[in-house]
This record gives sequence, C-alpha cells and structure tokens, in this order.
Amino acid sequence: MKNLFTQKGFTLIELLVAVLLLAMITTMVYSILNVGIRAQDKGGKKLLAMERQLGLLNLLHHQVNSAWYDVMKDEITISSDGNYLRIITRYPLINRSSGIVLAMYRYDEGEQTLYYLEKKDYYNIDYDDEYLPAIDEMYFLTKTDGSFFMEYDSEEGNLLVEYLENQYVLLPRCGFNPYVINK
Repeated sequence: MKNLFTQKGFTLIELLVAVLLLAMITTMVYSILNVGIRAQDKGGKKLLAMERQLGLLNLLHHQVNSAWYDVMKDEITISSDGNYLRIITRYPLINRSSGIVLAMYRYDEGEQTLYYLEKKDYYNIDYDDEYLPAIDEMYFLTKTDGSFFMEYDSEEGNLLVEYLENQYVLLPRCGFNPYVINK
C-alpha cells in the first residue's frame, strides 16, 4: 500500500509560474489582435474615403458628360470659379424625373465641405452666372478631408477637378456645335 503523503504534486511556486506564463501569453495574443483590429478600422476608413471620392467624381463625370449645349449662345452651360461650379445638365442627382436641371456645387474651404443644389427651373433668368445660393439653402454632399478645387476652362472645353491632391479632367460630350461646320 502506498503512502498518501509520498505522492508527488504541484507546489505553490510551480502553480504561480504556470499562471504567470498563461497571463503573459494571453497579453501577447490580445496585443496582436488589437493591432489587427486597429489596422482593419484604419483600412475601412480609407476605403470609405476612396468610395466617397469615386462617387463624387462619377457624379461630376456624368453631369459634365450630359451638360447642356446652348445653341443660342453657342456654348456649353458650365461655369466655375474654383469653389463654385454651375452646370445645366441632363443628369440630375435629386430630381431624377426632371430631365434637365441646374446643378450647383459649392465648396466651403473652412469646413472642407462640398454642398450641392439643383434647380428644376434652370431657364429662370435669376440663375445667371452671378447667382450664388447661400450654403444653408444647399444640401450637404460630402466632407472632402483635404484639398478640393474645380475650374472650367471654356477655351479647352474641360473641367479640371483637383481632389485630395489628384487632378482629373472631365470632358463634356457636347463640346462642339453640330450646326456650325466652319467657324
């Protein structure tokens, strides 16, 4: 018969060392997972910013492509001044069933925010090149989180958009008057 007191077991020191090793391994695993979660969050924010950027550029591309050519004035109905863009277009964002609208963009440099407004009565004489709606009349479109600039070059017939230090050139399809053969 064996003596109960001669059997070997764990000492208190061995148990403390095991608990300490377990705590160290748990801390390392937590640190690795935490770094992964932060990287995923940062990547998600970057993807969201890129998605916003591409969405805005896609909207501008479609509206510039569908810009109205005024035969009476013999020009494309786009004007801008760097922080403000005005387009009469066949591609509305808000009033989809309207057909042709006056689309206006306004950039607030202080807040780095882009605002948007559409007018269904684009032919209204009050909406000339000098018309600039107040920001509180406009809809919030996006926060740019960086530089934003838009300028229409009437001689070249293109819209230059600078967004987050990238430059894009958008060309309207109606860049020429089909009724004038020789100018």
